[in-house]
Amino acid sequence: MLLRNFSRILFYRSYLPRSFSNPFSSLPSEVTAGILIIGDEILNGHTKDTNSYFLINNLNSSGLKIKKISILRDDINAIAEEVSELSKKCTVVLTSGGIGPTHDDMTYEAVAKAFGDTLDINTELFSVLKEYFGPNADENPAVIKLSTIPKSAILNYGIDKYGKKGRYPLVSVKNIYMMPGVPMLLERSFRIFKSSFMLHNKPLQVKNIFLAIDEFSVTPILNEAVKLFENHIKFGSYPAFSENYYKVKLTLESDDEEWINKACCYFKEKLPPGSIVSLKENLLESAPEKLFAFANNNSFLQSAILVTEEILSQYSPSEICICFNGGKDCTALLHLLYCCVQKRNPDNWNNIKILYVKSGETFKEVDTFIESTVKNYKLNLITMNGKLKDSFKTFLQNYPKVKVVFLGSRRGDPGTENLKHFCQTDDDWPSVLRVLPILNWSYSEVWHFIRSLQLPYCVLYDRGYTSLGLKSGTVQNPSLLVADIRGFRIYNPAYMLKDSKDERNSRL
Repeated sequence: MLLRNFSRILFYRSYLPRSFSNPFSSLPSEVTAGILIIGDEILNGHTKDTNSYFLINNLNSSGLKIKKISILRDDINAIAEEVSELSKKCTVVLTSGGIGPTHDDMTYEAVAKAFGDTLDINTELFSVLKEYFGPNADENPAVIKLSTIPKSAILNYGIDKYGKKGRYPLVSVKNIYMMPGVPMLLERSFRIFKSSFMLHNKPLQVKNIFLAIDEFSVTPILNEAVKLFENHIKFGSYPAFSENYYKVKLTLESDDEEWINKACCYFKEKLPPGSIVSLKENLLESAPEKLFAFANNNSFLQSAILVTEEILSQYSPSEICICFNGGKDCTALLHLLYCCVQKRNPDNWNNIKILYVKSGETFKEVDTFIESTVKNYKLNLITMNGKLKDSFKTFLQNYPKVKVVFLGSRRGDPGTENLKHFCQTDDDWPSVLRVLPILNWSYSEVWHFIRSLQLPYCVLYDRGYTSLGLKSGTVQNPSLLVADIRGFRIYNPAYMLKDSKDERNSRL
């Protein structure tokens, strides 16, 4: 036991920052914050609380560790009790709401009660409000109420963006800073708070590590890290069930960047090779450059780009439509078209119509993915319900300028045997030019394109589906079945399918 503990101490020291001569010395006491959100409208669901999210992010990034968040109704006694408790437990407390001119604004009164203080009209604050409300402010009850604050209160003006004293102050009593509930005004008050209280605080360092292994696999290594970096790093582990490129997100928080770096080195050494995933933070940032760079070494993409660019040179965006149903093929096609349009003229993107035809019951995962794709790419999506031919006919009647439709069809799909990259619709369909840039792509090339560029795709593909259709006619591909444990079946993801001929085994 003694030898084991001595080995652990030596290993521990090998990961210590050089600036710490005594690895077991205590850190300076941490600066903590409490947040109190006030208002009946929050708990009644009439108003969405965005202030707590804003405060959490900004306090953490500024080096203050949040100890507690409370949400209370407009009740003087309850607010006073919570203010008193938070004031004792936290370095600083921020309140949101309850400082307006109406009867249900009672934060000033509650804070005064919490500290045994009295309310009084603050002449300085009254002058500020008088200047804002004009000559009749003396008779305005709103001005009187807004100026009536705890007698011991301090007015914090902060510095505006021009380096001058702010116009309207943030009121504080002891370590309580009282902010408006209106998000825009709260954010302005927070800037005052930051300039007056947190200017010299050391910001919190946060590092995310994304893992391709599950939480059960990383747990022993994580537990050891928690012991190893105790009192210096706070760890978090969050499993991801709807992410395409990682299964677990680890968070590392510390006020010292060198500790973070040491912990990252520890994980790189201890985790299995390939476990740590390097994620592209912004899908569409420099997307065209990344796509064309990828095309340099992939001839299948080069031919698809030529097909796409030929159409873009001949037709205006308002004459172009792309069919999109959330499947892997049209996901690849959508990104291809997006990048080509962005390269030529980004302003044209919103003029291209995106057609989604729902002809039956779909998977909720597909609908969720389509919704997120619309937001990511800012799509001009037109959704139609009914049979494909009828919906397409109606679509063209509503948008008669459309002359070209991009499709994600590939060789091997039903009815593609005699198709070419450019082909008119059949005689019994409304006349339009079909464009099939990825017609000759193989199954593996589609996935190579998607995974290499880290494009988001429907999560069903990670659960063993290889071809998505209507919910009633689509199943997990038996070729991807890994294990069947008492009826609980485990499947490999779609991109691990060995034989592309088995792709449509997902269709009944």
